[in-house]
Amino acid sequence: MKRLVMSLLFVVTSLTAQIECDVTIDYQSIPSSADRLSNFASDLENYINSQSWTDKDLGDYKIKCSMEIFFTATSGDNDYQAQAVIRSQRPIYAGDKPSGKISPMLRILDDKWSFTYMKNQPLYRNETQFDNLTDFIDFYMYVILGFDFNSFENGSGTPFFQKSFNMCHQAPSTAIGWSRGTGSVYNKYSFIEDILNPSYQPFWEGYFHYYYDGLDLLATKPATGYKNMIVLLQNIETIRKTSNPRSILLKTFFEAKYSELADVFKGYKDPSVYKLLIAVDPAHQAAYEQAAGIR
Repeated sequence: MKRLVMSLLFVVTSLTAQIECDVTIDYQSIPSSADRLSNFASDLENYINSQSWTDKDLGDYKIKCSMEIFFTATSGDNDYQAQAVIRSQRPIYAGDKPSGKISPMLRILDDKWSFTYMKNQPLYRNETQFDNLTDFIDFYMYVILGFDFNSFENGSGTPFFQKSFNMCHQAPSTAIGWSRGTGSVYNKYSFIEDILNPSYQPFWEGYFHYYYDGLDLLATKPATGYKNMIVLLQNIETIRKTSNPRSILLKTFFEAKYSELADVFKGYKDPSVYKLLIAVDPAHQAAYEQAAGIR
């Protein structure tokens, strides 16, 4: 049955893990650390996949995500710098049942991660004390949860986003990659600040429509599904005109979604939708033009 966040989820005393994350690492830039990092991927997978990240029971539903970690430097035996690509996905439904297709939700490159790791060290989640390794993981797991929950019920992801925002405030000023950035360059603080900014509420309203009564209805009620998906694009167009057109939230959204958007509207009765896509996401104009047969 299609997941209903608020009406079917409930607090229980014993919960199974809700996230299934695949972690891969690349330490070619620091080959001398190969042995010290031999368990790193499995340690992170165990940390993520064995925990209950929310008091909501999702039953058999597991949020699928991945982390590709590229080590860039090391100092001493246990201090590392790395870049991470974080992805998540969600099933597309056909009515109340999974269709077998998936929809990409997030694709984020975070190139500012500095942390301490010792082989075989136990990893603990502690929301009251900052840790440069586990807080990075926690930040993105809560972001992933927020996006997933918001696709089933508008606003239900906010508590998870707030947890990520709290981590930014809790991080010491010396922690690399946690402070507010400038411009449109990705950084965690500005990203989560955009997510929680009331000015972007129309984005989240449209985001819910895009998924719950849009993408999930294409197999059974395509006319209604397309109409509701376009609500998101129209809302983004308004945001770009009235707020920040260089929003990190919008940029991050389109980085994950542009291929799906280009493909899903092929054959749609009103091809002008591609003009709208180009207007709201000019960075991927070529993909939209190719899908529309313009070139």
